[in-house]
Amino acid sequence: MGRIFNISSFYLSIICFLLIMLVSTTSIKTRIIKWFDIHPLEILFYTSIGIFVSGLIGFTGVNNWASVLRGIFTLGFSLTTVVFLAYIIFV
Repeated sequence: MGRIFNISSFYLSIICFLLIMLVSTTSIKTRIIKWFDIHPLEILFYTSIGIFVSGLIGFTGVNNWASVLRGIFTLGFSLTTVVFLAYIIFV
C-alpha cells in the first residue's frame, strides 16, 4: 500500500506543478473561476497538501534507494509547491 502511495504521489506532484504553470499562464483561469466560483490556484493548493500527506504515507513503502529518492523528491517538491501557493493566495 505504501509503495502505491509513493509512486502515485510522485507522479501527482509533477502533474500538479505542470497544472500550476498552465493555470498561471492561460485564460483557463477565468473560465474555472466563472464555472466553479473558486480560484484554480486554491484547488491546486489543497491538492498539493493532499499530495504531501500521501507522500508521507508513501514513506512506509520504501524498500530501496530509488523509492527513497522518489519520496524525498515528492515531499520536497510538494512542500515547496504548498509554500509557494500559500504565499500567492494568502499574502
